[in-house]
Amino acid sequence: MDNKTSVLNAIQLLSNILECDPQSLSAEDTIETVAQWDSLNHMRLVLHLEEHLNTRLETEDAMTLFTIPAIAALLKKHSA
Repeated sequence: MDNKTSVLNAIQLLSNILECDPQSLSAEDTIETVAQWDSLNHMRLVLHLEEHLNTRLETEDAMTLFTIPAIAALLKKHSA
């Protein structure tokens, strides 16, 4: 999976969690720039990633997923 694809997948995944239009998100977005991305939705994101990737994320890893690029990097890492 290339970087562009992983970013697009991260945006789609996050938009599903936040129930928003993927067009409203960008590759530069973070938990601080997206109003709907609160602590509850962050936990929903982590749980969804664990189910999607069929793995258990360490707390330290879950606490780094505050940006679209970080989510994309995790998706890319697990797609190899």
